[in-house]
Amino acid sequence: DPQPEDCVIEIGPGLGFLTEFLAQTGCRIVAIDLDRECVEALGQRNLQGVEVIHQDFLQYDLNAIESENLKVIGNVPYQITTPIVARLFGEIGAPSPWLHRIKSLVMTVQREVAYRFTATPDHKEYSMITLLVDYFAKAELLEIVPSDAFVPEPNVTSAVVRFTPHKESPIDCADHKLLRQIIRAGFKQRRKMLRNNLGFLKITPDEAGQMLASLRIDPLARAERLTLEQFARIANAVTATR
Repeated sequence: DPQPEDCVIEIGPGLGFLTEFLAQTGCRIVAIDLDRECVEALGQRNLQGVEVIHQDFLQYDLNAIESENLKVIGNVPYQITTPIVARLFGEIGAPSPWLHRIKSLVMTVQREVAYRFTATPDHKEYSMITLLVDYFAKAELLEIVPSDAFVPEPNVTSAVVRFTPHKESPIDCADHKLLRQIIRAGFKQRRKMLRNNLGFLKITPDEAGQMLASLRIDPLARAERLTLEQFARIANAVTATR
């Protein structure tokens, strides 16, 4: 839903069919694509308000765009979907320098990746990237897109996901770096119980289990069963003992 005051960053515009539609809203558009032929073809269309950039988005400095109302849209190669999300948001405890300017992100991704972004605890797709997304934004699966909706037709089913960055942190956490370390440790060997993955805290599995129980967290739980808020509780408990 672009507004005239917005700057829309389009990742992978291709030949510009969506770009043309967006341009009709009167917003500014920065279209970034690594494919030289697509960049040249889009540039020749001379769409008003559209700046076409030939570059790898993962290498592009978003600080070059002067706007406080960034909206990002992407239809990108599926293998770089997660790196793009991580670049836009940052990592737990270290947000990107442009995150505060991003008002929304809408991406067409592989269906399984969409499930990973929007999964809930105990779902088979629940993972570290789920928690990264939860930390920074609200993720919504908007639509499943069949493969025959694309030309050329991919071998996978796609989905459209919208991310709306949080205006305030969704958790109360005293040490966000420690939170990140605990989450990483928990998912490093995700089939293990979390209590057995916290050795880096210099505590035994029994001590870890007692701490979890005191926080009203199942001491036998694996990381994939915990919410972001529960991980934050663990981080706060560890911080309180230091």
